[in-house]
Amino acid sequence: MHIYPFPPRLAQSPYLDALYAQLPVDVYVDRRSPRRSFWRMLLSRGQRLLHLHFFDAVVQHPNRIVCWMRSTGWVLLLMLVRFCGVRIVWTVHNLQPHECFHPDIATRTVGRVIRQCHALTVHHHCTKQRIQKEYHGVPSIHVIPHGHADAPFGPMPTRAAARASLGLDPDVPVFLYMGMIRRYKGLELLIEAMPLLPQTMLIIAGHPADKQYLSEIHQRTARRINISLHPRYMNDNEAACYLAACDAMILPYTQITTSGMLVAAMAAGIVCVVPNLPPLIEQVRDGENGFVYLHGNAPSLIAAMERVSATPRRDLIGHHARTSLAAHTWPHVAGLFHALFVTVLRERT
Repeated sequence: MHIYPFPPRLAQSPYLDALYAQLPVDVYVDRRSPRRSFWRMLLSRGQRLLHLHFFDAVVQHPNRIVCWMRSTGWVLLLMLVRFCGVRIVWTVHNLQPHECFHPDIATRTVGRVIRQCHALTVHHHCTKQRIQKEYHGVPSIHVIPHGHADAPFGPMPTRAAARASLGLDPDVPVFLYMGMIRRYKGLELLIEAMPLLPQTMLIIAGHPADKQYLSEIHQRTARRINISLHPRYMNDNEAACYLAACDAMILPYTQITTSGMLVAAMAAGIVCVVPNLPPLIEQVRDGENGFVYLHGNAPSLIAAMERVSATPRRDLIGHHARTSLAAHTWPHVAGLFHALFVTVLRERT
């Protein structure tokens, strides 16, 4: 069995490394660049499977004509791959690009890509239902949860040690946003809430994907004394320190298909506050293993943050967050993928 992931690597996510490391040793995963692996995938014999993850960078372009040409070329390429006997499985991390230039083209492209696939995998049941409702000619869809490591960020320091390292007051409630700084993350709503929570601290930490958006965030936070902005990539040790120091992680997404950061934070036992978007509330149960607020509603977000501060045993909620994902370890998730790959490769086209 030869697996060809696309893209073969992800610079800002451990997902591919963690998944493919757990597949059986007799599975060959070709993670060379597509320019080096493409012709081997097309022309070799035996069991070959193209495993799609993200293709936004291939089809997205500000110019509408260029975007249409790229999207059409991508679908034609998948038709060629399928014609050559390669099986195609798409893990739908994002149903549409987060910063989408032309939504109508993106929607049509997704539908055409789906029709070239032999199977789809999604992380949530609501995503499966949405695809079945919005698209035609859909192949079998398999719900395979997002995996996690037992200690996603390595050893966690104590709260006191983490706060001392970061120079934070040991008694002030600290909320954290950590992850890529991008428009769909909804940071504006979180920043808007902070003046009404003057006795708390917000830390925004993560790599900025868009310099213009980062500039806007700088302007919004410039005069906010209870917001600290750290716009850079965090290694695991730094991430563990920030997570250990916070009372809760806030993930104020405007739209989302799945959140790897939510999975990692919950697996680390961190209390998370999320909007009531369908993929998120499949994982977070309000007051049990996290907190939920009304999507796009600042008063509701503020109320949820106040509930976090007023909850004396947040450690129990963090424990419930960790145990709710106990079955979603990478060995288990990789086993589900391997079983699916075997099934897809055995089926006749």
